[in-house]
Amino acid sequence: MKTTTLPPPVSRVGIPLLLAIAASSGAFAQTAQPAAEAHVEDVVVTAPAEPESSDVAAFSEKQATKYQETPQAVTVITEQQLQNLQITNLQGAQKLAPSLNYKFSNVRNLTINIRGFGAASSDATDAIFGGVPIYIDGVYQPRPGQAVFDVPDLVGVEVLKGPQGTSGGQDSTGGAVKLTTALPSFVTQQLVEASYGSYNQVQFKGSATGAIAGSDKFAFRLAVFSNDHEGYVQNYGGYGGQNYNDWHSKGARGQILYQPDENLSVRLIFDYSHVNQVCCREVLAGVATQRANGAIVANNFFQRAGAVGFTLPIPFAGPQDYLLARNGYQQTAQETYGAAANINYTFNGFNLSSITSFRGWDFHPNNRSNVGTMDLITNTNGHITQRSVTQDLKLTLPKSDTFDGFFGVFYLYEQLYDWGLTTYGSNAGAFYGAPGNSRALNNAIYNLLGRQTYDNPQTNEVAPYVQGTWHATPELDITGGARYSYYDKTSLFRQYRFSSLNLSGFTAAQRATAISALNSFIGADNQFSADTNHSFFSALASASYKFTPDVYGYVTYARGGRDGGPNPSANLPTGTPTTVLPESVDSFETGVKAQFLDGRLLTNVAAFAMVNHNYITNFSRLSASGSTISYLANADSAISRGFEADIRYQPFEGLSTYASVTYDDAYYGSFDKAPCPYELALTSQTTCSLTGRRLSLTPRWAAAGGAEYSRNLGQVLEILPKPLVGYIGADVTFQTSTYSNTDDSIYSVVPSYALLNLHAGFKFDDGSWDLAAWVHNAANLHYWTNVSATVLPGGLIGGNVGDPLTAGVTLRAKL
Repeated sequence: MKTTTLPPPVSRVGIPLLLAIAASSGAFAQTAQPAAEAHVEDVVVTAPAEPESSDVAAFSEKQATKYQETPQAVTVITEQQLQNLQITNLQGAQKLAPSLNYKFSNVRNLTINIRGFGAASSDATDAIFGGVPIYIDGVYQPRPGQAVFDVPDLVGVEVLKGPQGTSGGQDSTGGAVKLTTALPSFVTQQLVEASYGSYNQVQFKGSATGAIAGSDKFAFRLAVFSNDHEGYVQNYGGYGGQNYNDWHSKGARGQILYQPDENLSVRLIFDYSHVNQVCCREVLAGVATQRANGAIVANNFFQRAGAVGFTLPIPFAGPQDYLLARNGYQQTAQETYGAAANINYTFNGFNLSSITSFRGWDFHPNNRSNVGTMDLITNTNGHITQRSVTQDLKLTLPKSDTFDGFFGVFYLYEQLYDWGLTTYGSNAGAFYGAPGNSRALNNAIYNLLGRQTYDNPQTNEVAPYVQGTWHATPELDITGGARYSYYDKTSLFRQYRFSSLNLSGFTAAQRATAISALNSFIGADNQFSADTNHSFFSALASASYKFTPDVYGYVTYARGGRDGGPNPSANLPTGTPTTVLPESVDSFETGVKAQFLDGRLLTNVAAFAMVNHNYITNFSRLSASGSTISYLANADSAISRGFEADIRYQPFEGLSTYASVTYDDAYYGSFDKAPCPYELALTSQTTCSLTGRRLSLTPRWAAAGGAEYSRNLGQVLEILPKPLVGYIGADVTFQTSTYSNTDDSIYSVVPSYALLNLHAGFKFDDGSWDLAAWVHNAANLHYWTNVSATVLPGGLIGGNVGDPLTAGVTLRAKL
């Protein structure tokens, strides 16, 4: 076996220097927040005298300062920012959180990382949960697809950095994301919002809240949404009139609040959403015809396409035109629904909180994958049905001048069913077949070939946790925490191959060639079970010091984990383990947080170094026929280190600004027997060393910044009943280049890009009416979000593209 070492990475800044940057910056940290408030789910329901969003600016200021006394880095996206950029989901919010990295292929195949850790790629992992848990109003969403689309009444997003396990909820490696919606109120109010924009985007949101039947103990809130957007990527050949990147989503969220007194609150939440997408087909960018060693790619895509009489247009469109996508048909539908109860009870200074939830998720794809007129893949679908139940029970101790703390237990049960179907068309033999075989033999092997797969991973998790803070002096706090997580996972895998294969009339050698080709291309009939029982510890140790009333510093060590489990493939290569080991992360962070200029300037600076042991990553093995088998494996280690800064500044009345920047050097610490990238595959070596190479999906530099200026214009027209406020703003997001694939292929590089968004409008000074115009991607930059040379066999290069320039108007009203 020969192992190739890829070119060395660039030089790196040492960990001590990175940690010293934050410690010496004099900017900002905090004393450890009381334990109950530092909990990853800290929703304490109260009945607001006024709806939370009745004064968006005041509420947003409260959001922005929420974590100014916690010893961890947090990026907060306020309600004001969400409104300014028409953000209604996590996909949009990601643009304002540079350390939050996101890769989306469809609602099943997506991943969310913080500081490079969470999941290595967007490939579905079934029984293995991501290392960045997502919560909506404190309720854990086991599948990211449940949380990335429109959330009714979304009023805030918080990105917490580093392991969070000792605070409760699900285990984590990179951090956690918390989405917050508006609470029910006893004051009657209705909110209506309508938007129209490019590509016939029509968006509607509405909500109503108030007391139930005039009660002073029961309140409700009901929110609905609808979002329709036509596609902007033209299907090659106009198959079925489809344009890709088209979506339609609708849903509702209902809440009932029972609050008989100040000691007890019960919040019941019910939600349902439906998403229908024609999404994420690749735009073609070229063909890789040569390996890194100069060898010609045998049977490249041009040759394969020529065998079925199809010629691709050259030059390829690429992201500059959004005109050329793979032909075929694509439709994915998702239904998400659930119910939750959030109960808080205070007695004798103690607080008992309980979050109980049920979540359901159904994913129904209908995809056919061709290029041009070639009838290649008539189905490539994996239908998912998922059900889960979670319980997080926590007791918080009475607050005192010397000690605060809590302990609790988190439980998760999930059952997932995955039915897969892949079938090939009438041109498959000519396209996939080996050139040395006769046309008749290739047709017999590949034409009308199909595969059905099934797996049913089941998870039971129980995790007790404890965390406390000792107030050693009025200035010094010491925080410690521990967690023990136990997972039991089982799964049955089945694969059944079917075809019209008829080998009569072929020689014995040809029949052997056919069976070998089938096994290599699509796998043999197979059935096996995989069971795991894993446990691991998480820990937290933190010290924070108040240098002045407005300047705090902290150092934090946190250990987190992500469980392994059954390897999510029924077609594992021979000798591949059927299970994956859990990964663990040691995280070191130091930072400072401060307020200056009477609170008009907030600064947060942190440096971090993280070491991930048994890093779970994706292998892709390329067969001679060009098919790709993907599965999971453990790299020995991965490292992420860098620094972050978040700044908010109001230099004078009416002008508010913010800026966030992240430097993250995330790379494989040790990965000597890794899969080879496309340009080295199928040559003499069988593995490559990725040690020292960058992790995929993580740019070294990422930043977001923006400003808004508003001015009270007074009574502009006599016909207007109220004074008018005018406002104008701009936001910029930027990231350097990244790799799409875990193997760092040169064909998976996403170049750097920066996006400019603009907005302006007028509103009444009480916020009752608000009319805004907006432009997203104002420079009309056409850019990749991911790219790869394995779109189809033979080195076809393509990838997904980001949204082009879109513009529109939004009208909001409070009734």
